Amino acid sequence: MTQQPHLRVQELEDLVYRDSEAALAGAQTWLAEADPSVDVALRQRVRLVQAGARSRQGETETSGRIIREINAWALEHGEPWLRARSHRMLSGVFRRVGDPALALEHAVKAVDSLPEDVRPVVRADHLTILADALSIAGSYEQAQHRYAEAGTLADASGDPYMRLTVLNNLAYTHCLAGNGAAAVSTAEHLMAMAARHDYPLEVTDYDTVARAYTLVGRFDEAVRVLLPWVGEPVSDGHTNSDYLAVALLTLAEIYRMAGSLDNAQATLDRVRELAREYELTGVSTEVQREQAELYATRGRFQEAFESFKAFHDAVSKLRAAERETRARTLQAVYEAAEARRDSARFRELSVRDPLTGLSNRRYVDDQLAGLLLHATDSGTPVTLALLDLDHFKLVNDLRSHDVGDTVLREVARLLEHGIAHLQDAIAARLGGEEFLLVLPGMGVADAADVLEEVRRSVAERDWEPVTSGVPVTISIGSSTLPDDGADRKLLHHADERLYEAKRRGRNQVVGHETIASYLEPTARGHTLAQSRGAASVERASNHHQEDSREHVTAKTSRPP
Repeated sequence: MTQQPHLRVQELEDLVYRDSEAALAGAQTWLAEADPSVDVALRQRVRLVQAGARSRQGETETSGRIIREINAWALEHGEPWLRARSHRMLSGVFRRVGDPALALEHAVKAVDSLPEDVRPVVRADHLTILADALSIAGSYEQAQHRYAEAGTLADASGDPYMRLTVLNNLAYTHCLAGNGAAAVSTAEHLMAMAARHDYPLEVTDYDTVARAYTLVGRFDEAVRVLLPWVGEPVSDGHTNSDYLAVALLTLAEIYRMAGSLDNAQATLDRVRELAREYELTGVSTEVQREQAELYATRGRFQEAFESFKAFHDAVSKLRAAERETRARTLQAVYEAAEARRDSARFRELSVRDPLTGLSNRRYVDDQLAGLLLHATDSGTPVTLALLDLDHFKLVNDLRSHDVGDTVLREVARLLEHGIAHLQDAIAARLGGEEFLLVLPGMGVADAADVLEEVRRSVAERDWEPVTSGVPVTISIGSSTLPDDGADRKLLHHADERLYEAKRRGRNQVVGHETIASYLEPTARGHTLAQSRGAASVERASNHHQEDSREHVTAKTSRPP
C-alpha cells in the first residue's frame, strides 16, 4: 500500500455513501493488505466502512450489530470520530427499517460527538443526516435550519456532491411541508448548480424537481423534467429499479393531476410491471393507492374502492413485515447490555411525537402488548380508539401546513384533557392526522361516554381564529376487550369502525354496540361499496399519507 493509510481510509469513508460497492471492495482490499502495525482504531474505521456499505446494500441486521459494536468500542476507548461516524450510520440503519425516532436519536448523537476539528464536508454530512431525520419526524422548520447550516459548510468545502445533496433533500423537505415556492426555488438552484459544475444529477434529484413543480401546478414542466429519465433501462438491479419506480409513480401522479388520465394509466402499468419484476413490495403498495386515485378521478368509484381495499390490505402486510424487520434489527443492534443505557434526554425523544408532544407509534408498540396481556390476565376491560381528523387535507390546502400543524397540536391538547381524569390512559399520535387513545379499565358504555365527550370537545371548539372558517371535526372507531374478542384483533376492529364512522358522515363515534349495522343498506339505496368508494380514496391519501411518504422519502432523498 503506497498511499498513507490514514488518507486511504478517509477516501473510503467519503466514498461509502456515494458508491457503496466501490467502498466495500476498497475496504476489503485495505484490510487484506494493511501492515500489522496499523493501529486498532484505524482498522475499526475500515470495518465501519464495510458495515456501512453492507447496510446500504440491504444487510441491515448484521451490519447494524457490527456498527453498534464499533460504537461501544469507540465509547470505551475514547474515540470521538468513530463514535460520531457509527452514530451517523446507525441513524441510517433505523431510517431504513422505518424507526424515525431512533433515526433522530442517533443523528443527534452523531452531530454532538463530532470532534471540533473535522473537515467542513464531514460536518455538513452529519448535519444533513440530522436534517433528514428531523424531516421524517415532521419537524420541517428545524430540518430547514440544519440544511442551511450544512449548505454553508458544503459551500466552504468546495464539494459539489455534498452541496447538491443538501439542496435536493432541502427541496424535498419543502415539498413535504407544502412550501411550493421554496421547493421550486431550491429545486431550480439545484439544477443550476449542477449545470455550473457540470455535475450529473440522478433520477432521485429530478424526481424532487418534478415534485416541486407539481406542488405549484406547473405540470408540463414537471413532466418535461422526468420524461428523459424514466425511459432509462434498469442498469444495476434492485436499487436502480427502486429509484426508477418511485420516479414513475411521481410521473403517473403528475399526469393524473394534469388530467392526462390515459398517460397516467400507462405509466402506472409500467410501474406495476417493474415492481413485479424486481419484487418491490413498497412500490407495489403505492401502485394500489395511485390506482384508486386514478379510478376515482374517472368516476369509477366501485373500482376505486376495490383498489383501495387492496392498498389497505397491502399496507397492513407491509407494516407487519416492517415491524418484524425493525424488531430483528433492534435485537441485533442492542444485544449488548451497555447499548440499552440511553440518557433520559434521548429516551424521551425516542417515544415522543415532536410536533404534538404526545406518545408516538414506537411507544404504543412497546407498551400495548403488555397492557393488553395484563387486561386479559386480570379480567379487566380496556378500550382502544382510533381517531382521524375529517377532511384534514382541506386545512393544509386552503390555509397552510403551519395552520395544519397548529390544528394537530390543539387536537392533541384536547385529547390529553379528555383523558386526564383516567388512570394510565394513553394519548398517542400514530402519524399524519391519526391518533390513538388507550383507555384501561373502561368497558363499552363508559368508553363511549368518554369518546363522545372527546369528539364534542373538538367539534365545539372555536376554530375560527385558527382556520379562518375551515371546520375541524374528528371521526372515532373503538373496540373493547373482552367484548371484541382476541386482543390482536382490537386495532383491526377499531380501524374498521373508523372507516364506518367516515362512511356515515364523519364527526361521530362508532364502537362495539354499532358493529351489527355494518351490513345495513344506506338510506339512499346505494350499496355499501358504492357509498364507501369516494370516501375511501380520500382516506387512502390522508390516513396513510405519513407512512407512505416516509417510505418514499427514504428513497428519494439522496443520502450524503
